[in-house]
This record gives sequence, C-alpha cells and structure tokens, in this order.
Amino acid sequence: MRKKRWTIAALAMSGILLTSVLPGVQVPTSAAIVAPKSENDPLNPLTAQEINQARKIIAASPHYKKGMVFNEITLQEPNKQEVWKWVLESASYKAQTKLKREAKFVISEQRGVYEGVIDLDKGTLVSWNKNETGGYSYVGSSSVATEVLSKNKVWLASLKKRGVDDISKVIAFGLSLGYYGPTDADPNRRLVKYSAYYNTGDGNYFTHPIENLVATIDIDTNEVVKIEEGEVVPIPMNDHGFTGNDSSGTREAPKPILIMQPKGVNYQITGQQISWQGWKFHVRLDPRVGTIVNAATFNDNGKERKIMYQGNLGGMTVPYGDPSMNWYWKTYMDAGEYGVGKSGRPLLLGSDVPNNASLIDATLNDDEGKPYTSPSVIGVFERYADADWTHKEGDITEARPRLELVVRFVATVGNYDYIFDYVFQQNGNIKINAGASGVAAIKGVKTKTVYSTDKAYVDTSNKDLNSGILVEDNALAVYHQHIYNFRLDMDVDGEKNTVLELDPHAEKISGNPVKATAMVLKQKTYFKEQDAIQKFNPEKVVLVTNPDHKNKQGYLTGYQIIANAGGTHPFAQEALFSDDDWLMKRAGYLKNHIWVTPFAPDEQYPEGKYINQNPSDTGLGSWVKQNRSIYQTDDVVWITTGTTHIPRAEEFPMMSTEWASTMLKPFNFLDRTPTLDLPKTIME
Repeated sequence: MRKKRWTIAALAMSGILLTSVLPGVQVPTSAAIVAPKSENDPLNPLTAQEINQARKIIAASPHYKKGMVFNEITLQEPNKQEVWKWVLESASYKAQTKLKREAKFVISEQRGVYEGVIDLDKGTLVSWNKNETGGYSYVGSSSVATEVLSKNKVWLASLKKRGVDDISKVIAFGLSLGYYGPTDADPNRRLVKYSAYYNTGDGNYFTHPIENLVATIDIDTNEVVKIEEGEVVPIPMNDHGFTGNDSSGTREAPKPILIMQPKGVNYQITGQQISWQGWKFHVRLDPRVGTIVNAATFNDNGKERKIMYQGNLGGMTVPYGDPSMNWYWKTYMDAGEYGVGKSGRPLLLGSDVPNNASLIDATLNDDEGKPYTSPSVIGVFERYADADWTHKEGDITEARPRLELVVRFVATVGNYDYIFDYVFQQNGNIKINAGASGVAAIKGVKTKTVYSTDKAYVDTSNKDLNSGILVEDNALAVYHQHIYNFRLDMDVDGEKNTVLELDPHAEKISGNPVKATAMVLKQKTYFKEQDAIQKFNPEKVVLVTNPDHKNKQGYLTGYQIIANAGGTHPFAQEALFSDDDWLMKRAGYLKNHIWVTPFAPDEQYPEGKYINQNPSDTGLGSWVKQNRSIYQTDDVVWITTGTTHIPRAEEFPMMSTEWASTMLKPFNFLDRTPTLDLPKTIME
C-alpha cells in the first residue's frame, strides 16, 4: 500500500477531524488528533535549523579542520529535574518557561575523536574535548575500497581461483574488525575488514559468499594492510531472491482483513508527546540507539505519576560462533559501531505497521553535519490485545477487551532488520519487544547434504557442519546470538528509588498434619551495585520501589523488572563465550541480565561510548567496579536479553521475525485493578 501524506482538505473529505496537521507526521485514514508542538518543549529533538546552526558554530571554531566527519549532532538534554517540572506543570507555565537549549556532538578527524556541547541560545561553543578512552566512533568504510581491491593482485588472483573473472560482480562488504588481541590488528589504526560476495542479480548477495577471503584496509590511508586467504570452497549460486511472488508456492491469496477506526484513534500526538489511555510520554529518534522514550507518566485517578524518565536500547551485540577466518571477528556492536538510529528505514503501511498507523519523520545529520530527513521512520498505532480480564460468576459472565499502543521503529543493519517496539498497555504495563528478521548470514562450504556418502546416516564427522545449519547446497547458516541491552532510567513516583527482590520459596513447617511446607517470600534489598548484578531467574521478582510512597495497604509503590517476558526464540541465558574471550573482555555487560547503577549523565551505553576497535571495557563492566550506592537514590536499570539463534530451514532465504521481550509491570504501584473501568467492547 502506497503511503500518503495527508492534507487537511483530504482528511476533511474522509470524515476525519484534526485540530491541525503537524509537519513530520503522516496521518492515515484513522488519524491521530495532532496538535502543534510546543516550541518550549525541552525534549524536542533538534530541528534542521538547529543542526545547521550547530554545524556552522563547529566549523567556525579554531578546533575545526576541513574534512572532519560529523558523526552526531543531537539534543543535549537539560537537567532531568527541570525537565520533569516542565513536563508536569501547567500549560501556562510551559508557555512561559524555556529551558536551556543545547546540542552535543561527536566529530572525527581520522584517528582523532572529539566531543563537545554547543549553547544554541547563545550561539557559542561550550566545550570541545578529545576522546582519551580508546576506540573510534561509527565504522566508516573506505570510499575507494572497491577500487583499491580491484587493483590488488593478491585479491584478484584469489578471486580467479574461485572462478570469478568479472570483478564488477564482486561486492566488498566492509565491517568492524572489533579487537582480538595485539597480534590480530593495530587499535591505533582505523581498520575495516572486507568480506566478498558475488552478485548474481537475485537481489540477495548475502546468500552468495566468496568464502575464506578477507581484506583488511586502513580507511585513513586506503592501504590494503593484509589479505587473508584460505581453502577454496564453492560459491553458493542458487537463486535466493525474495522480492515479487514466489513461484514455488500455490498459496491462495487471503481475503483482506480491514483495520479501521471510523471514529478516529484514541491517542493524541502533541509535538513529540503522545497521550493515550492515561499514558503520557515523549518519543524521538537518536542516531545511535534508535527510539528514545522520555518522561513516561501514568494517570492514576487524575494524578500523573512518574514511572520512567528515559527508556531506550542501550546497546546490542550480535556475535557469531564460528572461529574460522571469515567469522571469528564478526561480533557486531550494531548501535555503537554502525548506529541503529542512522540505519532506520521508512515503515511500510499495511506490512511493517497496520494501515491505522501514524508515521513520524525524524531529522538527523549527515557526515558533513547537514540535516536530512529520515522519513516515516517511527510508527504509532493501536491494536486489539486479547481480553484484559475475564470471569464467570454464577449467571454473570464479564470480560474486558484490552487495547495496546505500539511505538515501532525498524533498522536495517547489514543482513538483518531489527524491529523495536515500545508497547503501552491500559493496565500500566510497558513491554519492550525486539524482533529480528532479514537475511541469514551465510558461510560457503563444500557440503551439499548432511548425509554420509551412502545417504543412510547423518555424517557427524563433517567439520563443515560444526558451526551452523546447512540450508542449501554449499550454504551454511552460522550459529549466533542477538543480545540486546535496554537502559531504563526508572523514576517510580520520583527520582528516589530502591531496588529489591522478592524470592518465593517453600519453607518447611512442623505440627501441621496435612501440610509439610508453606509458600513464603524472602525480601532482599540491593544497597550497592554489586548486590544487584544477576542472571535472569524466573522465580524471583525484582522491583524498583520508592521508599517514600506506599499504596493504600502500606506496600512500597514499585515496578517489576522482567528481563525475559516471552518471545518466539529461546532466551539467551548468557553469551556463549568464555570470560577470556576478547569479546567478553570488551563488553562485560553480556555476562549478566540485570544491572543497577546510580544515574550518571555520561553513562549511556552499556558497551561504552566508543566501542569500535576499543580493546577495553569502558561500559557497565567497568562502571560497576566502583560498587556505588544504589539505595534510596536515582537508579538506572539495565536489562540484557535476547536470543540464541540456531537457524532453521524455514528461515532461509528470508527469516520470519523472531521476538525477544522484556516488561515493566506495576507492582503495588496502584491500589486496585486499573482496568475495571474499561468498556465491555471496543466494537459497535
């Protein structure tokens, strides 16, 4: 379905009333009520004009040198207490109050990385600092890599051995080489490793790898540092295009299901703030982590109560388990190395999102610091989500239908497409879903079947099959993991929080002739960072509570943190790498599923800010060694979740979306069931 950018006139003809149409929001036939944004809103992302202003201030600085790359120009959030006050105050206060407006930036000059802050109100450069923590910003491939390799005799000879004479059909795909010790690469040089793929024209070159051939290039000097070559294996050549109709199937076209909201939708978008069924929160797109949800509150009988100041993807790692030449270094840190937000793509109405979705544009900066529009990159829609509650008592049967509000973002990073959903429910729950789709990463092998030569038994001695699943002739889908970490700055009823656990267990009792055990709860409070570090245990209840607020029964108000709230793939219990693996030395956050740290504005990314080629852990694994107090203070919860992906034949050449989920659930936060007042039906 072709999406439309609706005009007021077109909406009026369709019978939909809007107070106004906000630039940057595409409104389908079941439109949101969209009000103009507040110019004073401190959570508004930078406008194109502000990005241009920041670029010009940087370029006029004596620090700036021609040719520097503008990695990021983004909003520098004001003090969070001031933001909360602005969000919760009256409309008249908001109209009269403007908080300091600043931009932060990351800029690179080859091996040098610099960061700073700009005062947009005064038009001045506030700070300019050089990164001294190691590592680089986003991976940048050499613009002349293909040309350089096309003239390299070793590269050309290696391709010829594999039957490739037409260099124009070879795609050199550049990726971060991470860090695997001083004998593997020099962290003082910006290096990119290039794998080769053969473009057959089917639109799916990831399924045609030219195996056992890797080039390492210094992208500052365009020097081919080394070319590694191994055993020649066949290139998988079967057609694996995924566009158009699949002629191999005879599926009958399904009858359409119409998703309509003839009276309009139940949410309102005011600038970057979304209001729905008691919820209010801001949403914006960040070039690194994608969607950011800010200042989430829930209306409890007329009172807006704080729940979460900021929630977003902190970082993610996709490590492959094959130790061979083309694969050992493939441990993608997608957010920090490539930019999940930068990789966002337009959402397709009727496919990526239902037809009743509203689509929102975002403004980012390019490598020259100039603003550009990322169109239709965030989708907002409602959906039916089963019965919220149901019960029969005598002759009376009652049930209430639940709606959900979904905020969706999709990023294409290499061969994978990732869907990130923030799902708000009428009962106060927030689900965070991460879905993986796209094209399987394929390794070329000699093997065409898993059977031995007599085709009677599976050949367990075939080393080709050690690290993946054979999905096609000469094509192995390699075992790997998708590990996500979400940074949740929880402010449950305020910034003063305490994290604790409730551990149900069976306690032996005596003197009872009919019962030998009782079910009881043990409570444990986390006082220091090290107390809170843990792997997911489905039997425990982990709570973020407010020590100064109680519900009517006297319990501390709180929200439960559930690291694994379901999904279609097995939960990644832990990263399947030993502690002495270089990956684990660099990204300690992978080792556990729940972490708690005191709020620190500069602690945003669990893997550290500059992970590209960084040999050290500058993130969670490093911060928590301080063992700071997390008792009755402003806490940030970090949740690590994900999937261990053992590919299936049914996932090749295209992978049906596989989900991992986490959840925030009110736990004695409210006094009673919050959905007793739901209508009996959402249909008429």
